[in-house]
This record gives sequence, structure tokens and C-alpha cells, in this order.
Amino acid sequence: MLNVLIAKNAGFCFGVKKAVDIALSAVEGGECYMLGNIIHNATVVNELKRRGLKTVTAISELPDATAKEQRPKVIIRSHGAAKSEYDEIAKKGYDIIDATCPFVSKIHDIVKTHYEAGEHIVIIGAKDHPEVQATAGWCDNTASVICGEDDLDSLCKFERLCFVCQTTFDGKKFNELSEKIRKMGLKTVEIFDTICYTTYEHQKEAALLAAKCDLILVVGDKKSSNTNKLFDICRTVNNNTYFVESVDELKKIKFPLSGDIGIVAGASTPTESIMEVKTYMGQEFGEASNEEFINAINNETVAGYREGKAVKGTILSADADGIRVNIGGKNDGFIDKDEVCEDGEYKPEDYPVGSEILAIVIKKRDDAIGCVLLSKRRADLMRKTDEAVDQIRNGETFEMTVKKDIKGGLTGSLGTYRVFVPASQIRLKFVPDLKKFVGKTLRLRALDIDDIGHKIVASQRVILQEEKDEKDKRAEIFWENVKPNVVVSGEVKRISPYGAFVSVDGIDCLAHVDHLSYSHIESPDEVLEIGKTYDFLVLKTDREKQRVSLGYRELQPHPFDKCMEKHPVGSVITGKVISVLPYGAFVEIEPGVEGLVHVSEAAASYVKDINEVLHPGDEVKVKVLAYDEAHRKTTLSIKACLEDAKPTVSKPVSKKVEESDVYSEKSDNNVLASLLKNVNESADDEKKD
Repeated sequence: MLNVLIAKNAGFCFGVKKAVDIALSAVEGGECYMLGNIIHNATVVNELKRRGLKTVTAISELPDATAKEQRPKVIIRSHGAAKSEYDEIAKKGYDIIDATCPFVSKIHDIVKTHYEAGEHIVIIGAKDHPEVQATAGWCDNTASVICGEDDLDSLCKFERLCFVCQTTFDGKKFNELSEKIRKMGLKTVEIFDTICYTTYEHQKEAALLAAKCDLILVVGDKKSSNTNKLFDICRTVNNNTYFVESVDELKKIKFPLSGDIGIVAGASTPTESIMEVKTYMGQEFGEASNEEFINAINNETVAGYREGKAVKGTILSADADGIRVNIGGKNDGFIDKDEVCEDGEYKPEDYPVGSEILAIVIKKRDDAIGCVLLSKRRADLMRKTDEAVDQIRNGETFEMTVKKDIKGGLTGSLGTYRVFVPASQIRLKFVPDLKKFVGKTLRLRALDIDDIGHKIVASQRVILQEEKDEKDKRAEIFWENVKPNVVVSGEVKRISPYGAFVSVDGIDCLAHVDHLSYSHIESPDEVLEIGKTYDFLVLKTDREKQRVSLGYRELQPHPFDKCMEKHPVGSVITGKVISVLPYGAFVEIEPGVEGLVHVSEAAASYVKDINEVLHPGDEVKVKVLAYDEAHRKTTLSIKACLEDAKPTVSKPVSKKVEESDVYSEKSDNNVLASLLKNVNESADDEKKD
């Protein structure tokens, strides 16, 4: 006999179900159009067409509706649409009903935000897939679309990159690509794992089922991207994998006489298609399905009542004392009011006559009332437990609060299951004192699950080891790529008086206060904000000491360049005296830009001691005489401003020009006079010779 196993997550995912429900509701309310097929499944599309939904492949096919009394509707399918398409549809006079998958909408938000921030968008996925095309429409269709390592070289020309991924892309391939991207040493890269978690679950479950079964049936539309991915994954594991679009195709498959047949289905495959395949298998081969096996365990209709057994019944009555239930035997069941709810208050009106209820047998028969005693509360707890345990069977992490320490380890519970954590599995190193963990919450992974004894052996160490390995791996990549003069992106984690600590790919780096601003600052938080991400220049690295020095101001425009543009030579500026030295004074004319007023330019007349005319903090008017761009130096003059301010007075030209009118050799602070004096003395000496 054949045993048919149907994947737990087969069929519609959350996003597709939501879109189909929206479409079914919308077609009942008047004229309605769909921009493209709602999902890649002909059965669903044809049903919607039968109900009156009109499909167009482009907005240009929509008739103008601006003059219509009742505005028709356009449904945006689960794959989403470009931003410009929303505007175009509205201009044509249509109401928009957005059935975009929430996970796809999240990608659109990421793309829009990072595109507006100046980053180049890269979409990992199939270029002709409608979801990818819609996503590209949120960055003015400037995105690069890649699907393999061969496409990566073309991205080296971009300074800042933001990667997103098609929701139905192969998870394993995405991880491989991400690793390759991180090793490329691109300047600024952000990678967002936007694969839908349902896709991950479908793919993981499909691989497990393919390894277990003798033959695999992949049910769905061959145009569906996610269904094709499932087929590829199953085919890699099991050569006896068949893609099934309709029941007719099953007739062409040569099934074994016995063994396990696995059925998986894409996220766009309706339940009806899966059940058609299952029904065909039952009619042709009389298989025992996993669903029938589960029902047999639960014993929904048996007359024997074993304590601890789950039974399903029909409510006969509900009053203040409890609920009476028909459980299919000669005795009814009874749920006492205290055994109805785990949380909240029991209200009889919440349990109408005729509705079904699941409960656990807690006593075969109570002679006082002549009923089998049941507990809905325990059934709810067991159901939650079963769901929780099912989620951890494939290595998923779960949390547990430690109840007590015993010889050899720690214990706690997961629903009705007792959890034991051996001492060797708590930390990476030996733990001498187990008592300190009592009351603490551990992150665990199941090593062994005993469903009969309701016991789980779990480990926190395996999680910590994986995290350490991942951290070491990331650190290796970090030190290979982070070198001096490389630009990196980092988040400011904390601030101290001497600088800001910045996390770059999880590694702590220091941006010293001296490298945050060209102007003087009292504290780093005048420039950087905790929690925000900035670009930094790597100044120095020391792998042995695990130190990285970053610079922020080095990536900012230098204030000297702005000053040259704002105040060309000849400009008059009001500045502040910063310091006074014997040879001159330094005056700040722009934040971070100081110029030298030589002692000879400090006043209109001879200055013996510059401290007599200028003091730190004085505000003075200065004229820009020159810029030394190579050394970023500025020459200023106070005297020039005073001379410019003098009124012009006409004087008769004297034939005799006194030497002192040209320059004064006695002027100790006149640089030009000193130079000319030296020249004249040399000339006199030559004449004497």
C-alpha cells in the first residue's frame, strides 16, 4: 500500500491567500480590473474571470473612467506594481485595491528609502519576474538585476549599494551570493534578506520530504517561480520527482506498488488542486494518508475512553457549571467550568449548541454525573505544545525558563514536554555552578525529542558555537576587506569624551574626536548621533590589538575650500582673534579656517608689540590678501581695511621723493623694507670692492 505524505506548508501562503480573498471580494462590488494575473495559477485566474474580473496586461489597456459616475476598481496583484503605475491608474479615474503581498511591500519601502539616500539598488532575482519588475519601479527603474555570481563584477563601479532579494528566490543561492558580495570589498554595501519566511519553510520542508519519500509530486502552475524552485530542490534530492499541473498528468506516472509518496505545492497552488491529487491517489491506489493516520491517533470517534486521549465532540449544552458534549459513545462527556479556559473567564454563551469542541479525557467515567470527564483547557495546552514541538523538530531555536538544577544539568518545560539541558550543553566552557541559571531563560535547540515519554534533550551550546563561528567568519571577512583609505558604513553605538564607538559589521571601531570635525567641538555628539549610521574613512588598523581608527571629517568638504569660494582674495571679513604670537595673530574667519595677520599688517602704523593692539577674543575686520591652497594657509590684513577706509585726499606731487616714503629701513616690522635694505647694502659693498 502507498503512504501519501502531504507537506505541512503546502499551498497558499499568507500573501497569496490575502490577495485572492481581496480579489474575490472586489469582483462582487461592480466593475473591476486586474493589472496582470493575480498569481501564477491558471485555476485561480480562470475562476476570477468567470466571476467577472477583467484582466489587462498594461495600464494603457484600461478605458478612461474619469467621466464615470461610479469609479471602477483596479486590483494591484500580489507581485505589486511600480510607483508610477499607482499614479497612472488614479489619473485614469480608478479606485485602487492594493493586494500586494506585505513582504513585497516591505521590499518597496526599502528600495525607495535607500534609492532616495543615493544608493544604487541591486535586486537579486529573475529579471522578467513581475515582482522584480514592480520592485525596480520604486527606484525609477535604475536597479541592477542579478541572479548569479557572473553578474557581480558589473557592480564594482558603484560607491554605495543596497541589495534586496525576490521573495521567492532560492534561499541557499541567496546565502552563497551574499557571502560572495561581502568578500568583494565594495565600499558601502547593505544586504537585506527579503526572501519570504514561508518560502524558506516550503523549500526546507520540500528537501526533507524528498529525502524521505520514494517519489515526489510537485503540484502547481509551471509558470509559478516559487513552485519551480520547489521542483528544482526536490529533483536535486530525489530523481523520482514529477511536476503536476493537473490530475491528468498523474496517469502518465508509473507509481510503485508500495512506499511513501510525498506531495509538495507552491505558495500559489490552491487547496483544491492539492486535494484533487490526493483524492486521485486514494481512488487509484487506496493509500493510507498522513491525515488519516493523524485522525486515527487522535481517535476522534472511538467509543473507548483512555485517560489522556484527545476526543472531538459536539456541544449538547453549556451552562454555568460547564459544557455537556456528545463524544459518540453511550456516555456523554462533561467539561467542568474550571477545565474550559486556560486564560480568561468562562462564558457559556461562547459555546453554542451544535458546535464542535476538542478535549482531553481526564477520567473515564464519573458515576455521580454519569459522564466522561473532559478538559478543554488541557487540550488547548496540548495543541499549543504540539505546535511548539513541531516547530522545533527541524532545528528551530526555542526558549525555556530554567525551573531547577539537577545532577548533570538543568530542567524546564515546553508545554507538556519536559526539557533537559545537560551541563555540557549550557555554555561553550564548563559551568561549575548550575544554580545561577535557575530562573534564567535559555535559547535552545532540540537534540532529541521523545514523543512517547514527552521528553526533550536540548542544547544552548550548539547555538553559541554557531554564533561564535559566524562571528569569527565575519571578523575574518572584516579584516580582509577593511584597510586604510577604505570607506565603510557604521552605526554609532556609544559616545565618550574622546570619541565615538562605531559598529562596522559587528566590529567595534573608534572615531576619535580629533577626526570628527574640522572645527573645535566639545563633544562627539555635536556631530554624530547614537543609533544612526554614517560613512567613515578607515585611517588605521591593528588586527593584533583588534583596533580600527575611523575618520568622519575626512569625508566632509574641507572648510578651507568653502572659504576660498565664499571669500575670494580682496574680500573684507569680520573675524575673531584666536591667538596672538610675537610675529602675528591668527584670526578665525570661518568655522575651522584661520588666517595669519602678520605684525606688519596689524595696524596702520608701526607696531612694536602686537599684544598692545590685538587680544584673543577680539573681533576685527580683515582683508584677504592671499590663499596658499597647497598648504591651506590664508594671509590677512587689518591695515588694508584701515587704508581702504581712509578718505582720498589730493596732494601736490613733490619732485623730491624721500626714501622714507617708499620704505623705512627703521621699520623693524616692515618685511619689504628689510629685504630692500639688504639689497642696497650688498650694492654698496660691491662698489667699495
